Amino acid sequence: MKNKIITLLCLSSLSVFSGCGVFKDGYIDHGPPSASQWYQKPGATPEEISEANDKCEERYPDDLKIDPNVRLNIHFKQRFCMEDQGYLPKDGTRAIKSCRNFHNPKVPICEARGAYN
Repeated sequence: MKNKIITLLCLSSLSVFSGCGVFKDGYIDHGPPSASQWYQKPGATPEEISEANDKCEERYPDDLKIDPNVRLNIHFKQRFCMEDQGYLPKDGTRAIKSCRNFHNPKVPICEARGAYN
């Protein structure tokens, strides 16, 4: 029993010190921001933003097990979906501009939207 407790303590401290715990850079990591923290649209409520984001995620579901390049394409499909509904990131960066950072290989949705012209 004593060995099990020591093993458990070692594993839990290992996860905290390796960055797998809930702390990141000395602060609690709350995960990625919600849609209403990321997007904005004049007059839209947080609930409306969340609903629009849910529709885009349903339309282009993401799967962690697929190829990273396919996942990147899905990410940009979701961003363009939000922009098509009038929701823009609060930092003002349009999806087409962000696409230009990913050119080797080119992201299919970005290429279709003319990001590389």
